[in-house]
Amino acid sequence: MKKSLLALPILAVCATHANAQSSVTLYGLLDEGLMLNTNAKNVVNGKNVGGRQFQVDSNSGLQGSRWGLKGSEDLGGGLKAIFTLESGINVSNGAFGQGNTAFGRQAFVGISSASYGTVTLGRQYDSVNDYIGSYGFALSYGGSSTEHPGDIDNVNHSSRANNTIKYASPNFRGLQFGGTVSLGGIAGEISQSSGYTLGANYNHGGIGLGVAYEYFKNPSAAGAILNGNVNATTFNSLNSGYLGARPANSLQIIAAAGNYQIGPALIGAVYSNTKYQNIGAFGGATATFNDFELNASYRFTPALLLAGEYNYTKGNAVRGDIGDQKYNQFSLLLDYLLSKRTDVYMEGTFQTASGTSSTGAAAVADIGSLGDSSNNHQLVARVGMRHRF
Repeated sequence: MKKSLLALPILAVCATHANAQSSVTLYGLLDEGLMLNTNAKNVVNGKNVGGRQFQVDSNSGLQGSRWGLKGSEDLGGGLKAIFTLESGINVSNGAFGQGNTAFGRQAFVGISSASYGTVTLGRQYDSVNDYIGSYGFALSYGGSSTEHPGDIDNVNHSSRANNTIKYASPNFRGLQFGGTVSLGGIAGEISQSSGYTLGANYNHGGIGLGVAYEYFKNPSAAGAILNGNVNATTFNSLNSGYLGARPANSLQIIAAAGNYQIGPALIGAVYSNTKYQNIGAFGGATATFNDFELNASYRFTPALLLAGEYNYTKGNAVRGDIGDQKYNQFSLLLDYLLSKRTDVYMEGTFQTASGTSSTGAAAVADIGSLGDSSNNHQLVARVGMRHRF
């Protein structure tokens, strides 16, 4: 009996030691709200009968709902084994997100070193997300209903890359850099459906600067990945105005961003240049889209935040006026923290479109993941609640 009693403290110490060496964390976020869409498209018998749409919505909140597991194990010598499995959730109907994939948001495993950086393998975000996304209004504040039209430059991480090797450096006095290589996995065609991304970020003294570059071969050939396809990448622009450009031989994105903190105020800007190169349907022409974003936020109290953005997207015509569409977008957000984990918010986005889309049709407004508007202007308003666990 005494031996058993003496063994209990020893077992407790051993268990504590084991737990200190490794950990697994369950985490998540739920964001649900009521949404009003003033010009939702609905075609019946070839006629557009669209109009106002009012619904409970999971897809246009401040953040995508998700749950996940992440863990680490101390390997000694300053090394750790790490992993993340993260699944999107549609709170309105309980379905998986990201095309009904089990862990469609992230799924990777790797090695981390405080001195040398982190290497991971799996389904991951690219360098535009890692080094530009935090400067954008959509990823930092407003969510998908405030992203650049069609998320043409992937600043709001609508697309992830499968079969990807990623490196992220340690923080060198505010400077971080990294990149990814995505393998197509196609026999005899090493470069097909493959790509790479590079980026860097610097933060010091209230100033933040980021740059990123990415290049993918055959972006449309990998477009089925959100339905579980094993190809390397997807670049799923939800805006049908870009569809004429997607059957391109390659995709290139160059982006730069910055922000400046002034007390409770933060101002920022994002620029991106997106090129769908060598489009067969247009005789090998390149469709180019330039995007300019200005954003600002002001924290009145630790609990109350007001933020807004203006975004302008311009396409360059590939033939005649085809592909010269333009989008002007304004967004506003008011967010209030009820606790450290729960907040309520109101937001709205207004967008206008002009010109001719890459399909040859008149450009229509298209906010977030809501699909085409019934005409060239659209207002989306939302009242929502977000809870983290």
